[in-house]
Amino acid sequence: MDRSKGTQKNTREYFLEFLMLFAAVTLGFFAENQREAIGEKERGVQYAMRLIEDLDLDSIRLDEVMDNYDQKIKQINTLIPLMQGAMPAAAFYDSLYAFYTLPSARAIVSGVSFVENLATRDELKAGNMRLIRSDSIVRRISLYTRREAIYIGNQTRYRDKRMQIIDLVEEIYDMPQLAMERMKGIKEHKVIVINKNPEKVRTLVNYIVHLQNMIHNLQANVAGMRLERWVLKRHLEEYITNNS
Repeated sequence: MDRSKGTQKNTREYFLEFLMLFAAVTLGFFAENQREAIGEKERGVQYAMRLIEDLDLDSIRLDEVMDNYDQKIKQINTLIPLMQGAMPAAAFYDSLYAFYTLPSARAIVSGVSFVENLATRDELKAGNMRLIRSDSIVRRISLYTRREAIYIGNQTRYRDKRMQIIDLVEEIYDMPQLAMERMKGIKEHKVIVINKNPEKVRTLVNYIVHLQNMIHNLQANVAGMRLERWVLKRHLEEYITNNS
């Protein structure tokens, strides 16, 4: 009889110990999951903050790019009235040479290129996008990236067109003379036209007109990127506020 009571008591004790152990493990599991959830939430906020920093850097660079586009449009608008007729006026050669020999990115065949900030987005694509728990942000990132890719492609074609213009300019003007003047530190360059082949000149004129159209297209691309950037930034700021 006493042995039966002792066995019953031991069974209850074992059961209580099991329940306590099970509760401890379960609570530990839930606590660990909660810690992971909080950690992932904080990382998501950090990624959102980094994306905003990247977007702000993009905005600064795009402002520089747009200023350069405005310079190019002014130069081309100066050349267009001088390009009419079968052969351009003498002033066309003088003006084009002046724009060609301007320093650095101010030259008509040079420019300021936009380079996208991809570090944060690449990290998100590598399996961390789940940390930003917002379908609207994920969708907006995709839309911004798509607009950016279209712009980068057009920017590449714009750069290629400028290279084609450089090739023609170097055939029309006396480049060795220009190189000698630059070597001597002469800033006022003498215009010496060595080739007025009508076919080459007309091709050059057409390329310049095409360049103007390309710039207008790029400006429209940038306007679309700016709008998408503004919307994405608002979503990110709201996400940070709601999850901090």
